Amino acid sequence: MILDGPFELDPSRRFSVNLMSFKMAQRIERISVGLFAYFGPYVVQISALFLGRWHEEEVSLIKPGVNFLTMESISMLPPQCDGVVLVAWGEPWRAGEGSVTWEELKESDYHGMKLVLNQYEELTE
Repeated sequence: MILDGPFELDPSRRFSVNLMSFKMAQRIERISVGLFAYFGPYVVQISALFLGRWHEEEVSLIKPGVNFLTMESISMLPPQCDGVVLVAWGEPWRAGEGSVTWEELKESDYHGMKLVLNQYEELTE
């Protein structure tokens, strides 16, 4: 399920992700959420995590200096990146209520995302 995006980028420029977080109701669990970049016909995962019980409402995938999936300090988007998208997968569950559809989750439990990109130029020799 696409939670947010896609957000188009200029493929002639290079970007890294400085910050990426999203807000999800604390009652939602049993899903994974990830940031994906696409370039041409290809898609690559930049960061992701599993939402279990007792998560914060605002969840960070990437903070300045750390990608919580890869533990790398820089989260670069691939060359010729056309855009990014926030995707969720799994079997959504509301604590105390049970199974929920993706449409219900997106409408009432997902509360947006923050995405901060840095543009940079590669050094050529």
